[in-house]
Amino acid sequence: MLVRVPDYFDQFQCLAGACPHTCCEKWEVVIDQESAAFYETVPGDLGEKLRSALKEDEDGDLCFPLNGGRCPFLDEDNLCEIHKKLGEEATSVTCREHPRFTEDYGPFREITLSASCPAANALLLGSEAPLTFRSFETEEPEEDGDDWLTHLLPLRGRMLDLLTDRSRPLKARLASFLALALAAQDCLEEDCPEELPEVGEAVLSPAAEGLFPAALSFLASLEVMDPDWPALLKQAETVEPEAVPEELLERIAVYFAFRYLLKAVNDADLLGRAELCVFAVLVIERLAAVCGLTEALRRFSCEIEHDDGNLDALLEAFAMDGALSPERFLAELGQ
Repeated sequence: MLVRVPDYFDQFQCLAGACPHTCCEKWEVVIDQESAAFYETVPGDLGEKLRSALKEDEDGDLCFPLNGGRCPFLDEDNLCEIHKKLGEEATSVTCREHPRFTEDYGPFREITLSASCPAANALLLGSEAPLTFRSFETEEPEEDGDDWLTHLLPLRGRMLDLLTDRSRPLKARLASFLALALAAQDCLEEDCPEELPEVGEAVLSPAAEGLFPAALSFLASLEVMDPDWPALLKQAETVEPEAVPEELLERIAVYFAFRYLLKAVNDADLLGRAELCVFAVLVIERLAAVCGLTEALRRFSCEIEHDDGNLDALLEAFAMDGALSPERFLAELGQ
């Protein structure tokens, strides 16, 4: 099977106990059935602790409920007791895979590294070169993919090329990116995916107002991961924007585009996912004036990428909320 990853993928190394934002805090991790079954066989004090800690949550999933906001197996050195005593293979699938986001499309797989992870974040923002992706083959057999993939894949290639065309200002590129997504959305809704590779950019007039501050108010209305998130968004409404290198914002845009655009194969919402990419760049740019670019990206990723409910609410708002319309995007981009 073909696997695609960001060009910095092999450089990733977990910071373990040195991580300033350990993934073993704040998030309750679902324990897969295979791991849970193994925990039933672990002898001694650790086995008793594993079985005692394992609980069923409100959704019927097994997990280790947090203790004071921390996983009960996170020790005083911010290291995993299970990993230390039983090895990495004894941890749950989620723990072993984090911060990797894996999407299986049938004939190929794509893996990204979540920008919520400080080590992955540093790799993404550690270069101003265009973000590229590399491919390699595994021995796993390919499976059939959706027919739309044949047409969505070259379209995404065009959209990524738009984002990395440094002969134009970034906001002009983002506007073209949205205009292409808008035209492609019409093809999907008319069930003409074969037209996607050659579709042109839609013509759209900007609204009188941009996205802000409505976009920040909407984010503050969603489920909150960190208690200070709404206050951070409120600050961003009034703080003067600071200059952020276009090259880094471009890399953020490409990170989101690579991860989300092809997922339109599941629900045909290409425009919503393109808007998500541009929305992320614009919000992170404003938050950077409050907390710095690295932290702005990390916080946005935590609050949106790791909460399916928040992500779904945002995609729905792009379709239904006039304050987040394509016309508002264009006005915000100054196009």
